[in-house]
Amino acid sequence: MQGKQFLSPGDVAAELGISSSTVLRLIHDGQLPAIRVSERIYRVPVASFEKYTSGTLESAFAARTARTVKPRPRFGAGERLPGPTAIGVRAKAR
Repeated sequence: MQGKQFLSPGDVAAELGISSSTVLRLIHDGQLPAIRVSERIYRVPVASFEKYTSGTLESAFAARTARTVKPRPRFGAGERLPGPTAIGVRAKAR
């Protein structure tokens, strides 16, 4: 952890000997302070992690967002798929 300011949930899981899912559950429950970098990425400040492991963390926190997270566009949502003749495959005549 030397030189790092933030830890990924995987780093925290490795240090504590638990799964990444459990770390994310701790973050979502507000027991472990974290910063939400994007829609699915969280980072835990090293100082908060050290307080958590020593038992000196004062109160529960909600994960803070570093910036406004915009919903991701769903490409092709609501579009009709082309038929076989539109992409160069001809239907066999009977």
